[in-house]
Amino acid sequence: MSSSELRRRANRANNQADSEDFQEDGSDSCPVLGDDEMLSSNTRPQRIRDVRLIDNGVFTTKKTLAQRIRGRKNRLIQRVLVACHLAEPSRDVTFTQAQHSTKAAIDQLTAIRDGLFAHSQSIVNLSMAICSFTSNSARLHDDSLADVAAEGYKIRDCSIVFSDQVEKVILVQIDRRLAEFERVQSLIEERAKLVLDVDYAKRTLAVELQKGNADRIAERKHVLQSAQCDCERATRFITDHLKSVHPAQDDDMIALFQEYALLVAQFFKRGADFVRAEA
Repeated sequence: MSSSELRRRANRANNQADSEDFQEDGSDSCPVLGDDEMLSSNTRPQRIRDVRLIDNGVFTTKKTLAQRIRGRKNRLIQRVLVACHLAEPSRDVTFTQAQHSTKAAIDQLTAIRDGLFAHSQSIVNLSMAICSFTSNSARLHDDSLADVAAEGYKIRDCSIVFSDQVEKVILVQIDRRLAEFERVQSLIEERAKLVLDVDYAKRTLAVELQKGNADRIAERKHVLQSAQCDCERATRFITDHLKSVHPAQDDDMIALFQEYALLVAQFFKRGADFVRAEA
């Protein structure tokens, strides 16, 4: 038996072993490949050193414009294959739950903000109506109603102060929390794209393992390693960020409601004091 035949048999045995190890992950091997097929087959795995900061603060591998465009196309392919049941969806249970809980927190905070703003505006509108009523009463030229208009203007001014306090003390805190949760949501959405990159890399590696092309297998392993590194960085970053956002959420909201209730009570107390002072 010739030495070349021995080498081919050894390569087939190694590729078969790699394929068996890889298939233990449960990844699909749907043979739909992208423009990466046009890459040269002489690429070898190398240490990933070149990273940069993207907009949301997560470190990821630096990529050229062509690589970013190809990455978007590959993610689209992966989504279509999953939708057509030709590829397995990612079993990313933890971050799926985090995404749902973050979305629920955003919806809850938005509803709370809208409710508090509407309530504060109803108080302002009531004060404006009182001011308008007292102004009309003063036009009757009745001496007993001489101070009514002044009381109405005081209540209106008091409502303006109240509205300003609600905006600067209460709503600004909710807006800050909303911004934090929306940033987490955007980080999770960016990470979902990186998960698609990993799934795509696993699937195309499985295809090459079936074909038995050693050079392409090495190239695909390098792509998978790079995608996994990016995803792991994003995972660590989001996990650390979630620790500072979610704790004491309920306690913060209770304290916020109590603070708002105090502002409302102070407004009505001032109004009552104006009336008693004029009586």
